[in-house]
Amino acid sequence: MTDRTPRVLFVCQHNAGRSQLGAALLEHLAGDRFIAASAGLAPADTVNPAVAATVAELGIDIADRVPRAVTPDDLHTADIVVLMKPGLTLPSTPRGEVLEWSFPNPESWNADAVRPLREAVSEKIRETLLARSTTADTAAKPSVLFVCVHNAGRSQMAAGFLRDIAGDRIEVRSAGSIPADQINPIAVEAMGELGIDITTEAPKVLTTEAVQASDVVITMGCGDACPFFPGKRYEDWALDDPAGQGIDAVRPIRDDIRRRIEALAGELLA
Repeated sequence: MTDRTPRVLFVCQHNAGRSQLGAALLEHLAGDRFIAASAGLAPADTVNPAVAATVAELGIDIADRVPRAVTPDDLHTADIVVLMKPGLTLPSTPRGEVLEWSFPNPESWNADAVRPLREAVSEKIRETLLARSTTADTAAKPSVLFVCVHNAGRSQMAAGFLRDIAGDRIEVRSAGSIPADQINPIAVEAMGELGIDITTEAPKVLTTEAVQASDVVITMGCGDACPFFPGKRYEDWALDDPAGQGIDAVRPIRDDIRRRIEALAGELLA
């Protein structure tokens, strides 16, 4: 990494799906902290329309991007080269660091199938690239991981509140020891009543990397599933599980979470 803005190049076979997804999501999540690009070994004619549709849901337009071939100049100027499939043979040796990520090829997928891939790539970007920003401000930025069993209710509401309160001043993650297929719709409704939209999130599996990348780890009923690393702040919040409950029962849980988040944000941003 250098003193200038780091350049990240995402590479896959056709530069139509995974690498386009990675570059678009890094631009979306990192703002001007990174310069993102993508290329392929055997570029396709067009970007995968299902991939374009799923990132469009986040307000990102890649429908008109044209897949292109990776060049030696790409590999010489990139500070980080991310291979979206392990073992890809590049046309020359990269100057910078090489990361190998393993994601399935969405070539024949529809948008419903691509959404979990979008969320998995987003989380990988948060855990690896965003966690290592070179600026002093970003290095000092606290990071919080919320963990519950299904990552569908409590942890998603907590993450939603902290993002709403702190904006980009705190890195926020959430995960589950046994993630559900979708976010609890009653939790979505309860947060929506306060003007907080969590519909674009999706349950994610808890990983060791997510814990390592976080300064504060807050668990909510997931027992001993969370790995322990010395030097991190761990808290366990005793909260009722909103699973299977109606909106009247979920509102007090939501409000309890909000009070705890307001206190946590006050501590971390002081």
